[in-house]
Amino acid sequence: MPKAKTDKTTGTQLLDRAISILNHLGDAGADGARMSELADACSLNASTAHRIISSLENHGLIERIAGTRRVRLGLALFALGAKAADGTGFRRACHPSLLRIAAETGDMVFLMARSGFNTVCVDRQEGAYVIETLTGQVGGQIPLGVGSAGQAILAFLPEAEAEAIIAANATAYKAFNQLSADDVLARIKEIRELGYALDHGQLIEGISALAMPIRLNDASIAGALTINMTSARLKPKRLEGLLELLQREIAVIRGLINPYEVRAAKPQARPAG
Repeated sequence: MPKAKTDKTTGTQLLDRAISILNHLGDAGADGARMSELADACSLNASTAHRIISSLENHGLIERIAGTRRVRLGLALFALGAKAADGTGFRRACHPSLLRIAAETGDMVFLMARSGFNTVCVDRQEGAYVIETLTGQVGGQIPLGVGSAGQAILAFLPEAEAEAIIAANATAYKAFNQLSADDVLARIKEIRELGYALDHGQLIEGISALAMPIRLNDASIAGALTINMTSARLKPKRLEGLLELLQREIAVIRGLINPYEVRAAKPQARPAG
């Protein structure tokens, strides 16, 4: 019996370390990382890191970058992420709206949702104008409260819950253009009044983002639709048209998804940072 307990503990530790490696590679992006970097970042010795990385590679969860000694996230993870996003039908119901918005505006459109203390990119659609974003590809995460989508979601959560999330993420905010918890609190109060969130180059100079929360028929928050563009493309008259477009598409989405399924499927995560 004692031996079985030890085996179980070891298995749990290995799983935690594998997840730590995957999270670090997620932050590293397309350039990936060397095995030594992963070992240092995850506090592993070389042999343990090699064993875990080899196992993850065998399952397609990470891959080696040709001609280098670096590894990055593998395509199998993206496939799993797509399946998870479609689990409730949320992504599937919203995707036509992303296509229509991108076609009409020419800008990049994102479907963002809450994952514990983070905002995660569930889906994205490129338009004629492609720009760099904080979350990158589908599955990318940033702390809730960073960016227009996260602030739009926070603003319509129960007030005590939103404040608890902001407090948990406070130390992580500084990495994003010295954003503070007080800044986020002030912005979500304004967003509640407006019904939408606008970042007009405050987070990334020259890049604007407009987000509107997807509020379901039971008043819960499923996520947010976000349009990203260069600030030069966001004129006051155009803003009015974009808001009308978002409102129209969100009305369509509300008629397609079951609020109880979406709410029950929300994943939890540890605070960012």
